[in-house]
Amino acid sequence: MRIILIGNYPPDQQWSMRRFTGQLKEGVEALGASVEVYLPPVIVGKLGARGYGLGKWLGYVDKYLITPTLLRRKLRRVPPNTIVHICDHSNSIYVKALGKRPHLITCHDLLAIRSAHGEISQNQTKWSGRLQQKMILKGLKRSRQIVSVSEATRRDVARLVGNRSELQYLVPNSLNDDFIEETQAGGKDREKKGPPRRNLFNGMPYIIHIGGEKWYKNRSAVLEIFASLQKDGNQLQLVVVGPRFSDAALEKSGCLQMKEKIHYFSGISDHDLRGLYRNAELLLFPSLIEGFGWPILEAQACGCPVATFAIEPMSSLNALPELTAGDGTGGNDDIIKLVAACQNQLVLSHRERSPQKDKIRQFAAKFSNQASAEAYMEIYRGLLLNAGES
Repeated sequence: MRIILIGNYPPDQQWSMRRFTGQLKEGVEALGASVEVYLPPVIVGKLGARGYGLGKWLGYVDKYLITPTLLRRKLRRVPPNTIVHICDHSNSIYVKALGKRPHLITCHDLLAIRSAHGEISQNQTKWSGRLQQKMILKGLKRSRQIVSVSEATRRDVARLVGNRSELQYLVPNSLNDDFIEETQAGGKDREKKGPPRRNLFNGMPYIIHIGGEKWYKNRSAVLEIFASLQKDGNQLQLVVVGPRFSDAALEKSGCLQMKEKIHYFSGISDHDLRGLYRNAELLLFPSLIEGFGWPILEAQACGCPVATFAIEPMSSLNALPELTAGDGTGGNDDIIKLVAACQNQLVLSHRERSPQKDKIRQFAAKFSNQASAEAYMEIYRGLLLNAGES
């Protein structure tokens, strides 16, 4: 079986999509497939492609005008039964260049398309963005098969793209092998992989949040919850893997006077991230919406419980119902309920937490790269059968 994985335009620096493509390549190659990764070439973008201003438009020339032609030329030189897998739905414009060749698209989320349709008031889309999302949606509707990474995304695909069965496949994202190893190693082995808590923040307990500044990450709720957890005068610290909070945000949440308890990390390695997860009391992940939610699984693989709202797909990825709080709105009432859930978690004894850690590690272990690759291989075989290949 021969597969071409279409990845993302390199100057866009979409690290999560690079990770997805790389893991998929590794997984299906281990199952015997021949895999090539094709990246949209940087030609005009050599003049300075970037994610804003003139550089963004230089990238558009490469991605939307040059790449389709070059891709057609490339495909003329490969066997007709070669499967083309577009690894990111934002590249669905390339479907037209594939002709009748067997292909599929992985859809990670439809948040940008929903914003362009006016469904998400917190994220207004400019005219150029609306045009771009219209092109992406058109490409998705042309696709032979679509695989969604979560049930929430699959529902959006059914509603916005189409509900025919070949567009309704579901294959969750996977953890890389280092995180899967965390779920399997013994307690003594884990101790050797990272610094014990006594070396972190003078041994004081901490909760962790990971995420950028996009509106749906709901960083204001992180501060509100942390402030509420401080009312007992405890030594609890907050570790933020991401941008610093502004003084205005800290003041609004009542956290300005405790800013010395907030510690920031950025650009850290997966090894160091696993160490932070492993020693944390819990991961605070109050996102309002996500396509998937990798940090939820990463934390649980390391034995770190996760507090989320009862919103999909976060709630489905959380192995502990007692830490999935609210009625699905993410409003003030949900924040109050999530604070209560966090408080209950923080007072648990070591003996009470031990079976909990085993449970969440076992849950995360299901999301292996091997399981994901096997699911995709089954879809690839179906594509070849439908194309008349044995």
